[in-house]
Amino acid sequence: MSYPRTANKTQIRQHEAGEKHIEAGKALVRQLSSKASTTPTPGDSKMPASAHAYSPAVQAGSNSRGQASSSRQGPAPDPKQPKQQKAPASAENQPDAGASAQAVPSPLAGRISRPRGPANLQLKVGMLGDSHVGKTSLMVKYVENKFEEDYIQTLGINFMEKIISLRERTVTFTIFDLGGGENEFNQMIPLVCADAAAILFMFDLTRRITLQNIKEWYRQARGFNQMFIPLLVGTKFDVFASFSVDKQRETIAHARTFAKAMKSPLIFTSASHSINVQKLFKIVLSQRFGLRCNVPRMSKVGEPILEY
Repeated sequence: MSYPRTANKTQIRQHEAGEKHIEAGKALVRQLSSKASTTPTPGDSKMPASAHAYSPAVQAGSNSRGQASSSRQGPAPDPKQPKQQKAPASAENQPDAGASAQAVPSPLAGRISRPRGPANLQLKVGMLGDSHVGKTSLMVKYVENKFEEDYIQTLGINFMEKIISLRERTVTFTIFDLGGGENEFNQMIPLVCADAAAILFMFDLTRRITLQNIKEWYRQARGFNQMFIPLLVGTKFDVFASFSVDKQRETIAHARTFAKAMKSPLIFTSASHSINVQKLFKIVLSQRFGLRCNVPRMSKVGEPILEY
C-alpha cells in the first residue's frame, strides 16, 4: 500500500497496526464460524441448523400448553446443570380435581343448603288390634283432629293420609286401619303390613283380653313383614285413669312385659282427650329416621305412659 508523501513515520506505523488488528479479527470470526458448522449443539444432533427458524414454538412464540410466551428469549440452559423442579402450587391456586363434577358441600355448608334426597318422604303406618279398641278414632283424631263417640265399625281396610313438615322436607303419613274382631278380614292383614315402616299394635286399657290378643296380631304381622318398627299402644286412658291404683299398676306391668318381648315403645293414649296422639307419631318419626326425640317420658302410675 502506498502512502502520501506528507505522511510521517508515526502515522504510517499507526495505520499498519490498525490493519493488522482488522485482519486478526476477521480470522477469529472465520475460525469460530467453522467450529459452529462442524460441532452440533447438545440435544440438536438430529435437527438441521436451519430448523430453529421454522420451529412452531419459536416462530409463533408459544409454549407446549398453547399459551402465549414472552417474545424475549432467555439464555440457553446449561445441560450440565440439573433442572430445577417447580415448586408445587399453593392450595388456593390449584384447580379442583373434580372441577367438571358437582361440588360436594362441606358439613358446615350442608346445614344451610337443601338436603339431598326426595323432597317428599312416604311413610306407611299400619294399625292392628281387636275391634272397638279405638283404631279409627285415633287415626281420625291425628289426621283431622276430630273425635266422635260413635263410629261405624270398619269393614275391611280404611286409610287416611296426613302431610307434615320435617325440616326442609315433607313427610306423608299413609295410615292403614284394619277392621278387627271377626276373622273374615284377616286375609287383608298383608295389605296393612306390606311395606309398612311402623305398625301400631293397639289394645284397650280397660279390657285385658285385647292386650292378650296382641301376641297373635304380632305373630301374623311378622309373617308378612320382618322390617317394620312395632309400637304397643294402649287406648282409652281417660277411662283407665279412673281405675284403682292397684289395677292400673297390674295392667302397666303386664303391658311392659309385652313391650319388652316385642322390643317396642309403650304408649298410653286417649283420642277423646287428645292424650299422646301427636306424641305417638312424633315417636314413630324419630324411630323411623333415627332422630332425637324430645318428647318427655312418663312412667309413673296414674300418668299416661310414654316409654320409648
